[in-house]
Amino acid sequence: MRCRFCDTEIADKALICYRCGRATTDPRVAPPSRPRGIPLPAALGVIAAAAGAAVGLPEVADGTVLYAGWAGLATLAAGALGLWWGGRAGRR
Repeated sequence: MRCRFCDTEIADKALICYRCGRATTDPRVAPPSRPRGIPLPAALGVIAAAAGAAVGLPEVADGTVLYAGWAGLATLAAGALGLWWGGRAGRR
């Protein structure tokens, strides 16, 4: 049998070519997929930034704008936490 990459004569039952080191057949099992989501430090950074903005928000807004700003920041923090949590499923 000949290696399909370097064309070296190798044994018929060889799994790896001794010359180039490549596998003689295609893998039967696909490699694990890359986990989705964001890393925990990034999620915590987004949450900390949202919390800091929420604390300073009353100085620049009031009434309905204040509550809308808090709701937006809470949604941002929840989204970051959701992206992190959703990515954990691929890491188990």
